[in-house]
Amino acid sequence: MKKSRAPDLTPERIQAVLKILDGWKGKLTWDMLIDEVKNATGITYSRFTFAEYSQISNAFSLKKESLRGTWDSKTNSPRDERVRAALEQAERYKAKAERLEQENQLLLEQFVTWATNAERKGVTMAMLNVPLPKPSRDRSKGVD
Repeated sequence: MKKSRAPDLTPERIQAVLKILDGWKGKLTWDMLIDEVKNATGITYSRFTFAEYSQISNAFSLKKESLRGTWDSKTNSPRDERVRAALEQAERYKAKAERLEQENQLLLEQFVTWATNAERKGVTMAMLNVPLPKPSRDRSKGVD
């Protein structure tokens, strides 16, 4: 019997994976992430599928690097559940901010590449910065 293929990773599903990574505590492996995503969504993706999406693979690498050497430390955890929850939320926000900064850096590098390549082909920055035309709101669909 042929194994069925997992559904495509939509932007919403990618965000769900990124949210899981942002809140990750402890040791992190691709298999552990795959299991956690399956628990959260009911869908089993492969490591190779996740690696095809730069947002996921970059977030995984960044999280893995930030956890390196710290996954087994459970000392100095606060007793008050509200304080613990607030600290965990702050850590998730910090992880998300770090991931977004990394994504922003990659996008800036991509922009510089595109701008340089466009300029080499005779497309100037002024040409690239021309505003897009506004959509016509007067016309109804199907009426010419």
